[in-house]
Amino acid sequence: MNRNPFHVLRLPTDATTEMIVQRAAEAAELAESDAGRQAVVEAQRDVITHPATRLRHELLEAPGSDYREPGWEAFEHRHKRNPVDFAAIAEGVMPLRRADFDLPAVLGLAVDEVLATPEPDVPAALADPPLEPVWDAPPVEVRHVLFG
Repeated sequence: MNRNPFHVLRLPTDATTEMIVQRAAEAAELAESDAGRQAVVEAQRDVITHPATRLRHELLEAPGSDYREPGWEAFEHRHKRNPVDFAAIAEGVMPLRRADFDLPAVLGLAVDEVLATPEPDVPAALADPPLEPVWDAPPVEVRHVLFG
């Protein structure tokens, strides 16, 4: 599916080349999958290098569309945190050892969890039984077994 590049980049149709390049870099960095990054790269290429494609998408876009919300951007800017530096956090911390754990207690909890019997949900079982009960006479009766 070929989505509108302005929608992919969350930009208005009158965005400048600098705005497009900057937003594409941000969106590619924040993309959660390779498919998302590829969509951003294709959108940037369509808008910048193909004037006919850009014009077509500009004409098909709803007038006044702007996918960037200033309030959200201000919130994002205010609460953005630097990435975690795990190496700095790990400095001076002793690695865990087997002695740090009470293995019998851990195994006991695991076994108790596996062996725990769940509470039966009788009303749900009666409301939707896996097999419909049949109330006819059983195929083999006591007199058949005793007297043949």
